[in-house]
Amino acid sequence: MAAPRLAVTVILTRDPDSTEIYLVERNPKLRFFGGYYAFPGGTLDHDDGSVEIQNCDKVAQESVAYLVAAAREIFEETGILLTRGEQPVATKHLRAYRVDLLAGRVTFQKILEKENHHLDARDFHYVDTLLTPEFAPVRYDTQFYWASLPEGQMPEIIPGELVDGGFFTAEAALAKWQRGEMAIVPPVVFILQEMVDKSLRDGIPEVRATAESYRDGAIHEIYFTPGVLMLPLKTRPLPPAEYTNAYLVGEKQLYLIDPGPSNPREQDRLWRFLNKRQAEGRDLVAILLTHHHPDHIGAVSECRERFGLPVYAHRETARQLAGVQVDRLLGHGDVLELGASPDGQSGWQLNVYHTPGHASGHLAFQENRYGSVIAGDMISTLSSVIIAPPGGHMATYMQSLAFLESVTTATLYPSHGPAVSDGGNILRHFIRHRQEREQKLLSALTQTPQSISELVRRVYDDVSPEIWPLAEKSLEAGLIKLIEDGRCRRLADGFISECESR
Repeated sequence: MAAPRLAVTVILTRDPDSTEIYLVERNPKLRFFGGYYAFPGGTLDHDDGSVEIQNCDKVAQESVAYLVAAAREIFEETGILLTRGEQPVATKHLRAYRVDLLAGRVTFQKILEKENHHLDARDFHYVDTLLTPEFAPVRYDTQFYWASLPEGQMPEIIPGELVDGGFFTAEAALAKWQRGEMAIVPPVVFILQEMVDKSLRDGIPEVRATAESYRDGAIHEIYFTPGVLMLPLKTRPLPPAEYTNAYLVGEKQLYLIDPGPSNPREQDRLWRFLNKRQAEGRDLVAILLTHHHPDHIGAVSECRERFGLPVYAHRETARQLAGVQVDRLLGHGDVLELGASPDGQSGWQLNVYHTPGHASGHLAFQENRYGSVIAGDMISTLSSVIIAPPGGHMATYMQSLAFLESVTTATLYPSHGPAVSDGGNILRHFIRHRQEREQKLLSALTQTPQSISELVRRVYDDVSPEIWPLAEKSLEAGLIKLIEDGRCRRLADGFISECESR
């Protein structure tokens, strides 16, 4: 696993006692959290450690570069210059410096030297450090600071990586998020939740307590959209995944989807989290299963007994489960009531879709307030999903992908990897990927019989040979589809193209 990237985030406020904080909107075209609101910030540059800072005797040496990065990033993204000097920098010069800095024509240090300004550690107030959970393919080790607006300066967004920004109270931002009017990155959601009815200064202890609990092993509360809480839990899925996402869907009435860990220590993390939810006055209604694979059901029986929860699954999943009692069979078109939505609207429901192909009893779920889809193993945002016969069937899987694409207009939650806000687009990507792989398989087939192991070297020459044993399973599913389509034939010593033989 690659080392986390070092990053810094600045919570900008008018003054320490203000209840308003500044949020910036990321360009929707950005691959990483495009269209989401966040605090200003970014990754550290190699030059950040060379800028001198005054009054940093109480700052750990390894944090000095973070302070420089904080000052540089807040200037690049908002135009706020958190420096000191005998004379303030003229407003007309600030924008020109900023444009040059963004274009790489000048360094932050050169700007300070030219204006005879310096950084002062007393202007940056440490909040805490957050490390992206291990389930994510790209992780950040981020230090959070808060800073107050210097007198006479106001934030300004230059369109580029950011498109907008503004001051919000925690209550106002969360209300817009709950109405579906604003997407907010998950770490900011939890910080805003800790700041409701508080000033920034008063909210910091709660933020620190939550961050400390994460370091002690508590499950991160990860909301990409309201009402769907992602719980990445360590399981034993097929590589490269190491985690399977369980989900809590609902606000007061909660459905738990795919509690997968079989390890007692990981199960205990889940029990503590569910106990906390119950202590908050929330009701656990039932366990929902997307399908029967081991990394999705490892904690089901214990969870059922511990919390007295019924288990809901498709008939085919129930048939294939050993030692797990299924209390209600779900089918395509069934609806589960969720109660009032996070913004108080009635009629909130969870729609059930039968999406076979990866597994014959596979289910996906879609809540109808924000359109979020819990897709199970229909896709992974870490790699391609394995379609392994006889349980997996490629033609059926492709039909299920097409159906899911037709109903997905918002965030899609996979079982492995982070959620994606443009779910329909990622589904179209995977449909194209499967179609291209099929064309590559057709091109590899000839009138000379070839085994699956021979074909995988040609059809999957774009992936590491370490992946080939797993790729053989999906390749076999692809060959079965071509046989069913009349475009391939199986002989005793391998597979040939039926197209060329006609």
